[in-house]
Amino acid sequence: MKVEGVPELKPKDFTAFLWHSELPPAGRLTTGHPLVNRLIANAGWSQLDNFLDVPTDCPQRDERLGWTGDAQVFAPTACYLRDCTAFYTKYLWDMAAEQAARGGEVPDIVPSFGRDGCSAAWGDAACVIPWTLYEYSGDRALLARHYPLMAGWVDFVTAQDGADHGWRRHFHYGDWLALDGIGSDSRQGGTDAAFVADTQYRHSALLTAKAARALGKMEDAARYEALAERLLADIRAEYFTPAGRCAVPTQTGLLLALQDGNAPDPARTARDLADRLKAADGKLQTGFVGTPLLAPGLTAAGRPDLAYDLLLYEGYPGWLYAVKLGATTIWERWDSLAPDGTIAENGMNSLNHYAYGSIVAWLYRDVAGLAPAEPGFRKARLAPQIDARLGRVEAEYRSAAGLWRVGWEVLPDGEIRYRCTVPFGCTALLTLPCGGGEQKLGPGDFEKTYTPDHPLRKTLSTATPVGELLQNPTARALLQKIMPQIAQLPPSMQGMSMRAIAAKMSGEQSVPFDKIDELLKTL
Repeated sequence: MKVEGVPELKPKDFTAFLWHSELPPAGRLTTGHPLVNRLIANAGWSQLDNFLDVPTDCPQRDERLGWTGDAQVFAPTACYLRDCTAFYTKYLWDMAAEQAARGGEVPDIVPSFGRDGCSAAWGDAACVIPWTLYEYSGDRALLARHYPLMAGWVDFVTAQDGADHGWRRHFHYGDWLALDGIGSDSRQGGTDAAFVADTQYRHSALLTAKAARALGKMEDAARYEALAERLLADIRAEYFTPAGRCAVPTQTGLLLALQDGNAPDPARTARDLADRLKAADGKLQTGFVGTPLLAPGLTAAGRPDLAYDLLLYEGYPGWLYAVKLGATTIWERWDSLAPDGTIAENGMNSLNHYAYGSIVAWLYRDVAGLAPAEPGFRKARLAPQIDARLGRVEAEYRSAAGLWRVGWEVLPDGEIRYRCTVPFGCTALLTLPCGGGEQKLGPGDFEKTYTPDHPLRKTLSTATPVGELLQNPTARALLQKIMPQIAQLPPSMQGMSMRAIAAKMSGEQSVPFDKIDELLKTL
């Protein structure tokens, strides 16, 4: 808070008052990693700070507007953390009122205050938020109330698209604030905005078709399914080579290719995504569109290890970079603060902007492994992605069907202990990784301890790539004592082993490798 013009003020002269819409707690998630726990808490604080009547983008600068793009990418996280049924119902009423006054268009901000314009991914909130709300609440009456908003948006985009793909030429924000844009001040990222537009248009058509089927509107469902099939053919013709390579090879472009089965060769696209991450030294480059898809997309493609690498990376750019700099909320930009703690000079910045908090939904769905198998959580999919670097996970979610509890722990001897509680009247399909098997569960408590089919803990040594060692906080501290300059190595050298770097920098004989190896084995 900043106060000017009043002399001799002291912090004790003020009392903070937390003001937000009523949002009953729904979920709780803790891990064995303190920085990840702080990240989860930061997302919760940004939700409370911004969910005041409408989901604002930020509460602290001269904006405080209901940006639809921010709202839709955060919606799954918001619904895990809090019961947002009443809150989103009201916001969607506002959105429908704006749409009715604009001939089907959904503006970038709701309420719009007269602002003109709409964009892909932002206007698609008209389909994403109603379907998300239905997934979590299971309330078909609410879906029926919001269905005209969904259909109205898709029909509006269809009219804009016409017979010559006019939607591609419309203004779009693209992958907003991605790091791969051309030029230092590029805010729209490097992913073709037309590709973002087409894939999000198809995503909304698919969601509207699913909503129509859930409501028994079979003619509508068939019409929107046919639209989605036509769009798929158009997308593949325009953005994929005959051999199946995505012609928009950014991280976000490849994630959008994997979303909804857009890629004709998903296995190739997944490999291309892994290669793209490797080319970026294992660091993310995504913005508002790509970031919510990043960890889920990698997990669905069979690379949860890469998703964990991104989550646990403590440098820039990454989620824990902000946490390490003392963040208590989610930032608008990956570099909102410089490493020395000064505010970045980029002309548009916010330290309380929840969009990148969308990672928390992945922590619930895939890390804890608690996802709805049908709307309302009467049936759930329990499929945790276990990584020893996190140590343990405990989560609970108070759904419309009852209280779910799940948790896992990697024990000192390397075994996995898994526990869950299925509410009365509910069922779950449990799939445990690393050879843990699959089984159906009914109501009650369940526990299983088993030996994984491969070791979960990696043995670290001086032959391990330095970049991997630096991701382990204890190993990092150890290495910095021995080689203080090691944390400042350029990314091009972090793929080298400590032995190779020592030989290059100071001569191999000056470093006690055997002693370091003994210490690393204990981590």
